[in-house]
Amino acid sequence: MRLSWSNQKDIAAALLAAHPECDRLSLSHESLLNLIISLPDFEDAAEPPQPECLDHILWTWMRLADSGGDANGGGSGGEIRERCGT
Repeated sequence: MRLSWSNQKDIAAALLAAHPECDRLSLSHESLLNLIISLPDFEDAAEPPQPECLDHILWTWMRLADSGGDANGGGSGGEIRERCGT
């Protein structure tokens, strides 16, 4: 599936699949943007059309993680930061 800024829920789901252990609360906008544009199916401009897109994607990613049973929280803080690219 081709991902673009217009599929914000799909981007959030792809981030959850690619980075299930990520500490989403500690991500900067720059780190989140880097994670998004590095997704294999992401094929849009490197900058979101509106700054609010990143906030919406992050919020959706958190909701998907909470509803999907991502309750393990696994790993240490160092592993989480490394996996998230921060």
